[in-house]
Amino acid sequence: MSTKRRSLMIPSLVYLGAAVLVGIPAMAASMTVLSFVVGRVLELAGIHQLPPVGGLLLVVASIAIGLQIAVEIAAVQLGGLEALERGSPRVALVRYALFTAFAFAALAAATWAGLSAALGGFGWGVVALGLLVGGAGVVVLYRGSRVLVAGFRRSRA
Repeated sequence: MSTKRRSLMIPSLVYLGAAVLVGIPAMAASMTVLSFVVGRVLELAGIHQLPPVGGLLLVVASIAIGLQIAVEIAAVQLGGLEALERGSPRVALVRYALFTAFAFAALAAATWAGLSAALGGFGWGVVALGLLVGGAGVVVLYRGSRVLVAGFRRSRA
C-alpha cells in the first residue's frame, strides 16, 4: 500500500464513522425538527399541504446538516478542538456554539434514556444499567459545565 493511500485511509475511515454514527442520527433529528417547524409555519399561514418541492428541500437541508455535523466531528477527532477555530472568529464562535449545543443535547438524551429505562420498571438488570448510564450522563454534564465555565473565566482574565 502506498504512503498516499495509507495517509488518506485514516481520515476516510474517521469521516465514514462520523457519518454513520453521528451524521445519520443528526439527519433524522434535523428532518424531524425542520418538518415540525415548517408544519407550524404552514399551519399559521393557512396552507394545508407542503408542495413536493418543499419536501425535497427539507430532505436536502437535513442531509446537508447531518453531513456538516459529521465533517465537524471528524475534524475534531483528527485535529482536536483547535479544528473548530478555522475560519474567521465569527465562524469559529458559531462552530463552538453548535458543537457545545450538539454535545449537550447528545448527553442530555443519553441521560434521559438511561433514567427512563431505570424508572420504567423493566427489571433489576435494566434498572441498574439505566442508573449507571443516567448517572454517567449527569456526571459528564456537571464536569463539562464546570470546565466550560472555568475556560470562560480564564479567557476573560
